Amino acid sequence: MFKELVTLGEQLEEEGKLPPVGFYNYKQPIRWIVHLWPDRAYLEATELHRARPRDPGRTSGITAYPLTDEASYALGVTKGDGKEDKRASKKHDAFRTINHELLASPLIQDHALREAISWLEAALDQGWVRTDPRFGKLLSKDWVSFVPENGPLAGQHLFEHSEVKAFWAAELAKRSMAGKGKELIGECAVCGRKRPLVKKIQQVKGIGQGTAPLHSLNLDVFVSFLAGREVSKRAHLGICFTCGETAAQAFNYLSESTQHRRLLIGDPRKRDSTANQVAFFWLKGPASPLQVGNTSLSMDDILNIFGNVMAEPRSNESNAPSVELSQLAHLLELPWKPRESGLRLDDYGFYLAVLSPNVGRIALRDWVSVSLETWKGNLANYLQATSIIAPSGNPPRPHSISALLKAIVASKSQSLNSNPNFTRGLLRTAYLGHPPPHGLLEAAVSRVRIPAVLRENWRIHAIVSAIKLALFYRKEEIKTMEELNPQWNHPAYLCGRLLAILEQAQLRASNFKINQTIVDRSYGAASTAPKSIFSGLIRLATVAHLPKAGRDLNEQMEEVMGRLDESGGFPKTLTLAQQAEFALGFYHQRAAFRAGSKNTTN
Repeated sequence: MFKELVTLGEQLEEEGKLPPVGFYNYKQPIRWIVHLWPDRAYLEATELHRARPRDPGRTSGITAYPLTDEASYALGVTKGDGKEDKRASKKHDAFRTINHELLASPLIQDHALREAISWLEAALDQGWVRTDPRFGKLLSKDWVSFVPENGPLAGQHLFEHSEVKAFWAAELAKRSMAGKGKELIGECAVCGRKRPLVKKIQQVKGIGQGTAPLHSLNLDVFVSFLAGREVSKRAHLGICFTCGETAAQAFNYLSESTQHRRLLIGDPRKRDSTANQVAFFWLKGPASPLQVGNTSLSMDDILNIFGNVMAEPRSNESNAPSVELSQLAHLLELPWKPRESGLRLDDYGFYLAVLSPNVGRIALRDWVSVSLETWKGNLANYLQATSIIAPSGNPPRPHSISALLKAIVASKSQSLNSNPNFTRGLLRTAYLGHPPPHGLLEAAVSRVRIPAVLRENWRIHAIVSAIKLALFYRKEEIKTMEELNPQWNHPAYLCGRLLAILEQAQLRASNFKINQTIVDRSYGAASTAPKSIFSGLIRLATVAHLPKAGRDLNEQMEEVMGRLDESGGFPKTLTLAQQAEFALGFYHQRAAFRAGSKNTTN
């Protein structure tokens, strides 16, 4: 995961979406530019938002940044917004010191840069800036930048020079060394280069309330690679500063983007709960769009597709159809190919990390890495497996992972966290093609037995979708079981259909004016021990309901009863898989009745 985060960070930096290593996008703009010549300088007010050097350790201490900083550092300005900065003199001394370190550093080879720094030093020594009529307007917290106006670097901000960036990265690396006061050189576990190894890297945000280390170990055995060196037990495992900083910045970029992040399970109000699971996901590959049928999709478009599979973009749990996944299912049936010749879908990769807060750290729950070619086929299988007719009889549609998980919760007192492995298991089914998670079928079947669930359209729809996924994933029946299958003569399925027919007869006989049906009282027994319950239900229906239910329903009941007789009659008991088939039969038949009712009304 670290390696892929570093690769992502490097890609984002090239695209201008992330600042360089050791830099940060401050909220405060650069408010003043000092224009430099060999013999003079002048101040210009401005409002520029540019990434600038940053040291996370600079809080109450005094640490200067190279060639740009707050005015108290850069120019020794004491006037603040309401109070005087009494440490401005010491801050300015620190700024001058880092200028001298720049000139002494072997990393600064550009003669034009060295000359421009000498102009800056002259401007400070001679007081050219302080004599500028605008100097009195500066406040100590105003950011200042220096720009030469002569020579090869004319018009450029000095702190953005590549050699200044390299100097600052090296300076931060020294401050983050793994050894106590000593530079520890070793092979970086990410980039493989021999570099100073760091003790700590920038903490990241987005998992839990505050910040946390991205990588932390606390046992001696995990730092044995240091070969007896005196190090902190929380030393990082052989990571150089550049890789650690790049990975942390990439992580923060993902955490701040709704396009790259989904809360899978948990309470957003209790962000520090160890039971929360958050997905971070991204694509790696050529920047060129993909041709999908007659449509061109950018990488951002594809990322939105990934996100929809994890959580449907809607704020309520009504029975309103979600068109995004249905459109995606159609999209996956079209041919996909890169726009540039010579590229393949396997050249594009998808990465997903499932993370949780864990007592001041971050726990990696799962890691998914798959090519776009493989993902396309796996996702198509998942969407087809979860596609099922709506309770109202509307056309079949697939379900997101989030919808399946929410539906399996039986009551408000329960939590999705009761089996967090379902989340990771479903992700692996959707993206890697793994079988549905163990226990999913049992959880779904147990929910169907709850009478209240059978009356919640959104929930029963998602639960039977999970049942269909668990029963028929990667099987031929995956398409034929999207809705009522009159040719499916398994006894359990027929028993489920029969219960729905008996319920429909009761509803018709009462002119649909009834609060409780036989399903509320008898579903549990009928779905586990059909032989013991159906004889009484049929007797009641024959006397009280079927005579008023209409010829079509009586004929339908005779057909199902005949098929049951041919298949051996009512089973004495049903296994878990058979109870799942019972639920499908009941649901399919009930949805078919409702679809027929709508067609009759229309």
